[in-house]
Amino acid sequence: MARGFWSGAIRFGLVNIPVSLRPASESVDLDFDLVDMRDFAPVGYRKVNKATGREVPKDKIVKTFKVDEGQAVVVTDEDFARARPEDSHAFVIDAFVEAAEIRPLFFDTPYLLEPQGKDAHAYLLLRETLEKTGKAAIAKGVLRTRERLAAVYPDGDFLVLNTLRFVHELRKRELPPILEKAPKLAAAELKMAEQLIGQMDKGWEPASYHDEYHEQLLAYIQKKAKAGEARKIYAPEEVAGTAETPSGDLMSLLKASVKAGGPAKHRSKTG
Repeated sequence: MARGFWSGAIRFGLVNIPVSLRPASESVDLDFDLVDMRDFAPVGYRKVNKATGREVPKDKIVKTFKVDEGQAVVVTDEDFARARPEDSHAFVIDAFVEAAEIRPLFFDTPYLLEPQGKDAHAYLLLRETLEKTGKAAIAKGVLRTRERLAAVYPDGDFLVLNTLRFVHELRKRELPPILEKAPKLAAAELKMAEQLIGQMDKGWEPASYHDEYHEQLLAYIQKKAKAGEARKIYAPEEVAGTAETPSGDLMSLLKASVKAGGPAKHRSKTG
């Protein structure tokens, strides 16, 4: 079980509940090591062979993955390419589910989906259909070199893609002894707690909350920038757009998809 990294409390009214925080999920990314291909000695951050202390030429550095204690396999660019889905520039919808069925624990990172191209007809159709049905689209695609599961759902005028954690990324839960030995709650306690929650119920207004630490730190940074301490930063290149479905073909494509019984299965390249 992962150790708690923060200890404190949840407090509402005069009620104080001591708690600790520990990760509910974990990264399961494959861990690769850089080694000198000539003798498999580890290569550090400064590209130096840790066995000889000499600098390693770039073309002699390879990635390896440990398969057993003391043994590793070289992983090439071709290996990464074979494992990638054929369409690495699309999130392919596999199913539609009730949005309320997705437990918050599975949500990872939200991304705003903005329509590209010259016609937003298909974008609007998906957004309004999901909004009307209360569904979320479950899709898979490659994001930043790894395959991700995601939920696509409407949020205002936009669609949002929220990456989801796979089941194996959630840590196994073990009930702590303090919960196992906890006495049964009294009806009067529950009633009083419900009354307190009712008094504090104000509705969700996200704009009324501010990250004061963030605002103060940003003000300090801006002050330094005005003092001439800012430097030019790297600007990433724009990603090329992908082809869109013409609105004139939308109905025929929808009919064909319904007739086929769902999405075509996209398989990974096997070589």
